Amino acid sequence: MNLEDFKSAVIVMAHPDDEVLWASSILATARKVILCYDEAPHDAQTTEGRRTVFDDFPVKTAVSLKITESHCYDTIHWRQPVETIYGVQCGRNKDVYENNFEPLVQALDQHLNDGDLVVTHNPWGEYGHEEHVQVFRAVAALRRKRNLRIFVSSYVSDRVLYFMERNTPRLGDASELLPTDKQLGQVMMRHYQAHNCWTWEDGYQWPDYECFYEVIDPDAPLRTDTRTMSSMPVNVIWLDAHAPTASNVKRVMKKRLAIAMRNLLWRHR
Repeated sequence: MNLEDFKSAVIVMAHPDDEVLWASSILATARKVILCYDEAPHDAQTTEGRRTVFDDFPVKTAVSLKITESHCYDTIHWRQPVETIYGVQCGRNKDVYENNFEPLVQALDQHLNDGDLVVTHNPWGEYGHEEHVQVFRAVAALRRKRNLRIFVSSYVSDRVLYFMERNTPRLGDASELLPTDKQLGQVMMRHYQAHNCWTWEDGYQWPDYECFYEVIDPDAPLRTDTRTMSSMPVNVIWLDAHAPTASNVKRVMKKRLAIAMRNLLWRHR
């Protein structure tokens, strides 16, 4: 698979900005870009920004399904995640997360056609995001009905490297290495920042290349042999590996404090 093969693909991503983080190489030529979640109940500033971010959106093929986030991120142990038909078993707001699945499938069904080539999140949720996994599961559920070809991103973090390796039996060969669209990435990042809803690090630098894997069987058994890693191209995101446990706790607490302060200031504007 090369860049030409991905023209007119449908990109399905969980949150606004996921599309440019994990699929910038094909974003400009996609037939449609579907972003699933909108309101973030834990983050008033992000919610407000997402209400206006599509008014002058740089990618004109984008649509939002406006599903409210379940606020379940970073609540499971990714070394031993429990898979479910609606994603993974969460440690917080698991009922909201589960209840989002059917509306998500039904909403996506209105935008996908028989034979579509769909590019979406991978089964390990890139850096380990429960809602990314849920979107993958929703697209996989529609594959039985719509005869879709599903491709997933090549991004993985150190946090979920083990889980990614266990998922390899579900994947086919990698596409060619595709050059990321760094110029579009900068445009999109600035646009999201202007609307106060960029959720990744400021000043993010895109890698030179990315690729996509076709999903052969989304329900294939997970790999049991964990003694060696597969030889496959991936883009690795370093989150935790080089930081001691105390630093990880400090990083999480700093992030939560920043969100709490943003919400407090936003309410008093």
